[in-house]
Amino acid sequence: MAKRKKRQKIVKKPLWLVILLVCLSLTLSVIFEMNARNISLTPEHLLAYLKGEEIATEQPMSQPTIPATGEATFQFLNVGQGDATLIKGSDGTTILIDTGRYDDREKRIIGYLNEAIGTGGKIDLLIFTHGDSDHIGHGDLVLDYFDVKEVWMNGFDSTTKIYERLLDRISASKAVYKEPKRGETATFGEFQLEVLNPTEIPKSNTNDDSISVMLHFGTFSALFTGDASTRVEKELLTTQLPLQATLFQVGHHGSKDSNSLTFLQRVAPKIAVYSAGVNNTYGHPHIEAMNRIKEVGVTELYGTDQNGSITLTVKNDGSYTWQLEKGENLINTFNQKEK
Repeated sequence: MAKRKKRQKIVKKPLWLVILLVCLSLTLSVIFEMNARNISLTPEHLLAYLKGEEIATEQPMSQPTIPATGEATFQFLNVGQGDATLIKGSDGTTILIDTGRYDDREKRIIGYLNEAIGTGGKIDLLIFTHGDSDHIGHGDLVLDYFDVKEVWMNGFDSTTKIYERLLDRISASKAVYKEPKRGETATFGEFQLEVLNPTEIPKSNTNDDSISVMLHFGTFSALFTGDASTRVEKELLTTQLPLQATLFQVGHHGSKDSNSLTFLQRVAPKIAVYSAGVNNTYGHPHIEAMNRIKEVGVTELYGTDQNGSITLTVKNDGSYTWQLEKGENLINTFNQKEK
């Protein structure tokens, strides 16, 4: 007769211990995730994380590898309801970000460039953040009249005649053409550029595929995001990309649908500049966006609608001075409540 096997005694774990182990496991997973995103483990951040709210992660600004020896100027050109920023180094390096409006009959961008770099002068890098007509206007003439060495575009095609004419001029020029993606870097003279947007996967509209760059000049940094919306800003907050900048060109002409509070907190700019037309039909800059700018501690705010063309001169030690066509610091101008 076979011996009966002894039944193993099953020891049940107390319910409180099971609950404790589950809670511990969940807590550890949350901590690991927050550490991966470089979020400090404060009670406020933990509660916000559990609620699914955005948290501005704390990441150090990337350190430039090229020390600045001369000066740099950032000229935010008054092109009406559009965008055009000319950046120059004392070594002759020139970067132009966008070329203003297509319907600017005065073709102000050409006059500004003639004065700044001379007729037929060299432009080392011409960035078209995206294909909207208030950012690529007269870009074809810039390519015709000046010696453009390299062109960046976001690769989001448009069917407008303005865009097609621009592509024809680029093809006919001797400029190197690139469509940079997130994570790429480039150096022009003493300027270092880090591409933050777009990604390899295109988004649903050209605004959110705007070329966004962090530009370093020694210890001074400037962030340009084109017309990217809060959707892109939220995405950037989840990355390990450096976003802290001394200067922030306010997104999308000061739209309330860009420039989210959490994004601005992460950028933590000291100074901000927006480009907008006087009495424009879009209501730019929106009061909501300006209030957020003020809330994050910006002490200097300027706009082309109120100040005309704006020139910032940065020295190699990071200090800077302003030259305004008119007006003064606007930081205390926007005090109205959000609607």
